[in-house]
Amino acid sequence: MASNDIASAGRKAPVRLFISYAREDRDVVERLAHALEKAGFIVWWDAALEGGHHFAAEIERELNAAEAVIVLWSAVSVKSNWVLDEAMHGRDRGCLIPVRFDDTPPPLGFRQIQTIDLNEGDEAQEIEAIGRAVARIRGLPVQEPGVHPRSTPSRRRGEQRPVWVPFAWALFGMVWALIFWGMARNG
Repeated sequence: MASNDIASAGRKAPVRLFISYAREDRDVVERLAHALEKAGFIVWWDAALEGGHHFAAEIERELNAAEAVIVLWSAVSVKSNWVLDEAMHGRDRGCLIPVRFDDTPPPLGFRQIQTIDLNEGDEAQEIEAIGRAVARIRGLPVQEPGVHPRSTPSRRRGEQRPVWVPFAWALFGMVWALIFWGMARNG
């Protein structure tokens, strides 16, 4: 999937994402946010908050507007009440995408959802993985990396049957014809 295909995944407007993180992880989040924006997503994280904002109301509004909530789990963020609250919001809405850049496991209550690992230098793969997660959340078909549509075992409408199937049916018919012919001859 091309970046813009992922960001708009089946619709005209780009997908809105909310990123939850601990302040100490700001450098990682800034890199991720810019990469997601470059891929065509609309990204909100608290860097957009300015003086005079009622930050709790603004965060809640953006959480509700987001189609997916990305939570950056780290040694610091798993201890943050704000991150835990935002993650619960995403989990309860069924739109949580957990990511991490260190070996810290997600806290209890968040380990049932597969985590995307961020690795320095793998930006394109990270964005693709997040795009696939967004597509799953939206109920869209997702092509896994390295899997080609024709390699799936189930046959889709309009695809050809394997070559041997007509021959197998012909053989089956011939066996039954011989059985009935033998019965008629002896009977």
